[in-house]
Amino acid sequence: MSIKVLHIYPSTDSMIAQYVSLLKEDKSVEMMVCDEPKQIQQHCKDFGPHILHLHGCNAPSFTKAALWARSQGIRIVVTPHGQLEPWDSSSQNMVNTNLPTLISHAYAMIARSPIEAEELRKQGWNSRLETVYNPIVTRSTTITKMQEAHRRIYEQVMSSNVLELIDEKTKSAMRTLIKVGITDDNRWGNTFDPNPINWNIILIYAKLEGITSYIERGMTNMGISIQESNLKSQYLPDGYTKPESIAGKPIIEMVREIRDNYEANELALLPLIELDRALRYDDVEDDVLMQQLKSEKLDSFFSALMQILKEQSDFDEGFMPCPPTNGAETERIRDRIKKHLEI
Repeated sequence: MSIKVLHIYPSTDSMIAQYVSLLKEDKSVEMMVCDEPKQIQQHCKDFGPHILHLHGCNAPSFTKAALWARSQGIRIVVTPHGQLEPWDSSSQNMVNTNLPTLISHAYAMIARSPIEAEELRKQGWNSRLETVYNPIVTRSTTITKMQEAHRRIYEQVMSSNVLELIDEKTKSAMRTLIKVGITDDNRWGNTFDPNPINWNIILIYAKLEGITSYIERGMTNMGISIQESNLKSQYLPDGYTKPESIAGKPIIEMVREIRDNYEANELALLPLIELDRALRYDDVEDDVLMQQLKSEKLDSFFSALMQILKEQSDFDEGFMPCPPTNGAETERIRDRIKKHLEI
């Protein structure tokens, strides 16, 4: 996929303008530049960038435009160009702006030096910090190295929060692979054409959600072989932790842990898939389980989980101890799954 980047910057800063012009010379990335905030929305609509790269932080009109771009699903990268360092007088104007909100949701911040990176780290607005030396002001790097560093950052941005990027065909294929991986039997899965599927995204998502073994088992059982992919690194939201297995625990305990993870905004896919497998293969007495769940006030949450499993792993209603429900709680669970890797 060719990555499209829209660079926005104030025309009044000649140093930033020169820096952006050097970036734009890299023809391996589709780029457009804009130094007029009133034109940013139209450029986004016409150019369709995947990433909006904000240069400089002392122009509120650019911050506002970047926030609008984020609301449209465009990923944000910010290079302050020193304007957030305490000795920069322009940083004093940031107190009442939306800049902290924008920066906290940026996929990456790029510092020009380790000193600037350390200052940005102290501010604590964003932990996803990169350092790329500026060839205009130092001989310790080159224009080519600077361009290569930005290209790597853009690629990493587009390998992050991949659930947002998965198309419907890839989602459907992933559900099939999960089900076949759980059952270890390709008769449970619908056949599909592997050629249009974005395998890189599936493998990244599986790794971050802890379900790689299920995906790989599904692929093996369906006779799908793909060229080994060199997965790029990803930027992760603050607080992300590797999903922990709950396999082997009694189902009532599994539901408790899933509920606790849900309430803590840490709901990964792995425990849901393991619950699917347990309900298929454990010796479950439906009436006893539902009585236990009701006594702990988990029955409505559990019935919502049945709908979620139906959507995530094609869980069959014949294995469900109760009918699925599709109400407000189900929607909240969907939202937590969707936002697990969101930045």
